[in-house]
Amino acid sequence: MIDANEIASALGVGCMISSDMSAAMLLWDTLYRNQAKWQKGRIKPLRLPAVVSKEIKRLTLKEFTASIDNPQLDSAFQKMIPQLRRKLDAGLAVGGLMFKPYWDGSPRIDIVRQDEYLPISFTDDECSSMACPETITIGKNSYTRLEVHTYDRAAQTHTIENRCFCSSNPSVLGKECALSSVPQWAAILPIKIFTGVTQPLFAVFRVPDANNVDPDSSLGMSVFADAVDVIRDADNQWERILWELESSERAIDASEDLFRFKDGKPVLPQGRERMYHTYETTGDNAKSIFNTFSPEIRDKSYFHALNQMFRRIENLCGLAYGTISEVEDVEKTAEEIKSSKQRSYDRVHEIQENLRPALESAVYGMKYLSDYYSGKKSAETSLTCTFGDGILEDTDKEFTRRMQMVSTGILSKEQFVMWYFSCSEEDVQDYMPKVGVLFGGNSAVTI
Repeated sequence: MIDANEIASALGVGCMISSDMSAAMLLWDTLYRNQAKWQKGRIKPLRLPAVVSKEIKRLTLKEFTASIDNPQLDSAFQKMIPQLRRKLDAGLAVGGLMFKPYWDGSPRIDIVRQDEYLPISFTDDECSSMACPETITIGKNSYTRLEVHTYDRAAQTHTIENRCFCSSNPSVLGKECALSSVPQWAAILPIKIFTGVTQPLFAVFRVPDANNVDPDSSLGMSVFADAVDVIRDADNQWERILWELESSERAIDASEDLFRFKDGKPVLPQGRERMYHTYETTGDNAKSIFNTFSPEIRDKSYFHALNQMFRRIENLCGLAYGTISEVEDVEKTAEEIKSSKQRSYDRVHEIQENLRPALESAVYGMKYLSDYYSGKKSAETSLTCTFGDGILEDTDKEFTRRMQMVSTGILSKEQFVMWYFSCSEEDVQDYMPKVGVLFGGNSAVTI
């Protein structure tokens, strides 16, 4: 990947990514892809960073639904949701995502990871200018297109500038060349200015944690950033467990003269060759050996230590106990269980509340581009975005409780239907059972 400082230098701007932050994002990415530097030789990854990221994504989008009150925009937005479900865990792993609306005959949204774009400037802690690199290899040359977005709040303009660079080394930006050097980019305008824009035509989502790698940076932190050291300890502990199991395998030490020989070698029991260790017997007074090696396996204490590491990772990542650890090994009171679940709920809720405005800003970009290229201004649109609370509440138990409240008259049927279908008071009658007459009879029945 091309160095951020090189891109910033080519654009004539200061680099907003410090060396510490750049190194941290590289570490988070390698951990997410199970390529940490300590994972070599006998040490195999437990894939905990990916597990943590995917679990937080699952809880975040578990009951996620979203719609736009504009059919055309909603159709495009619904096509983006599967992409969001596919990429959110990677974004959580590196600190955030960027939503970049664009026009391709219809409005679309591109989702970019935090480590794949360069922030250029921030206004009121919100990114107002950034650059997105895209690389294509043609023959022996690598071409990089820098798509630079700049929003001017005072002038209410959003400028998109495209510049192309060519290099024989894919990790170096190289010299600037014409966009027409790449057939796929020949039709792209070098510069485009949109007017009457009230906010940037892109949106940034960040993990809602204070940046303790670079306090001056406005970039987000990985969801497992504080647990990196413990993740390394867990990988090392797993190797110790595997070695304990391997070194404790039952073995039999036996003299060669206890076996038949073939081609000058003792014939060991088929399928059990690994169990037998053979020794030569020399001298007239040598005795045959047949000893069993079967030591006690210390797996209980080893697994207990690993489980405590899992619990520490859960705590540092804001997850409930039992997400990756074995809860049966620890006695906990009902209050401890509730507190653990509440921690996970709070963690996910904060992420959801950061994701919501980012999606709303992305919808603004979609609407603006749709109005601009269609040549007509559409009515104001809004995004209805719900995440549910199933992470903290058991929905089956809640259903049973509310049904009991309806049967005892504490809760009305209409209120129950509004809760269950998440509908408004005006629409509740559409979900209520109808009373009618079947088969032309005189008795009224519910149908």
